[in-house]
Amino acid sequence: MTVNPGWGGQSFIPESLERLRRLREIVGPEVEIEVDGGVDRTTAAPARAAGASRFVAGTAVFGAPDPAAAFRELTGLVGG
Repeated sequence: MTVNPGWGGQSFIPESLERLRRLREIVGPEVEIEVDGGVDRTTAAPARAAGASRFVAGTAVFGAPDPAAAFRELTGLVGG
């Protein structure tokens, strides 16, 4: 989790990036790491750079005026 558990629409916790880096070091490159919470156009690429390989984005997609465009943008940001 990259937010405090509870409800959608929360802000990404910046300290999560260091936790992702450390986790990537521990599990190695072949293990999938999924991030859930606060994933949007400003946090997806830094989370990817820190080691995340799967992303859960709710509000950033379904709260957007054009959910399909938001999905495509996020997918492009993380190399999907």
